[in-house]
Amino acid sequence: MSQISFGVRVPNSGPLSSVANINRAAVEAEEMGFDSIFLHDHVVWSTEMHRHHISSGAHEALDSDQSADFYEALTTIGYLAAKTSRVRIGVACLVMPTRNPIYAAKQLATLDHLSGGRLIAGVGLGSKASRESSEFDVFGVPFSARARMTDEFVEAMRAIWTQPLATYSGRHVEFKDAEIYPKPLQRPGPEVWVGGWTDAAARRTGRIGDGWVPGWLSPSEMARGAVIVRDTAVENDRDPSKITIAVEKLTVIDTDRDAAMARAIPTVQTSSQTYERDVDQIQFALDRHIFGSVDDVKRRVGEFVDAGVTHFELKFIYPTMDELTRQMELWAAEILPAFR
Repeated sequence: MSQISFGVRVPNSGPLSSVANINRAAVEAEEMGFDSIFLHDHVVWSTEMHRHHISSGAHEALDSDQSADFYEALTTIGYLAAKTSRVRIGVACLVMPTRNPIYAAKQLATLDHLSGGRLIAGVGLGSKASRESSEFDVFGVPFSARARMTDEFVEAMRAIWTQPLATYSGRHVEFKDAEIYPKPLQRPGPEVWVGGWTDAAARRTGRIGDGWVPGWLSPSEMARGAVIVRDTAVENDRDPSKITIAVEKLTVIDTDRDAAMARAIPTVQTSSQTYERDVDQIQFALDRHIFGSVDDVKRRVGEFVDAGVTHFELKFIYPTMDELTRQMELWAAEILPAFR
């Protein structure tokens, strides 16, 4: 078995988002032996999306007077780099078309140094959530151009990371002889993981990514996508064995299956219409995420591992921080040792 790694999403958005809670989740994840911590990214958010796109916390933690707090991902990574010492720190994923790639390259290189080379730079096109919160409109980014922009921006960042006098020419970004330092601590740069669960995202990973981190895919769909990643990598003279196949999964673990499902289902239902694939049946989510007893979770993780997955970014569902701690402790005690 390849080395399997596990990361925890920290609450930089959602009903429990706060500096104290971000710090607590990150520090506890490191102390419990998880391999990484992850944040996600949107600059523009909305009260409506806050209530229906819960990537951290739980439906039960929502309150009518909450603001749509969403702590900026890269700034927060700098903070967490100083609060942790071992775990890798990733963003899954930057809404790349809304980021200036020249400035982002400088930020990410700096963060790689601040974290001691622990950075994972996830990138994505932006999604239905971006559109419904008007993020693309605010930034003046045409939704139809986001795929080409993402490809170019990643290429441009890598030029900055690797060239003493960086030069790049594309439709959406162009510069010549830009002397930008420091270069990243990791060489040739931090790993770039590509988000998205479409075939196009898998092909993009094969062309330019160091990892693929989709969300709502079943084990069989992951296996199919992993083949696309590998085949595309070979077509582009890249080594597919160096590309991480990861997943981003909602999860609830408990000693009792019924208790786990009672915790999971309200939040899944709340989030049911906020994804590119409208989730009109709970079974769709149950087939793609990781909910249940310890044995259920072990079995489902094993199914994803058999499909080629080597990294799990876990989005625990929790109404309180104490509940997050309890679930992480159970996962650390029962699941981590089973896959190492």
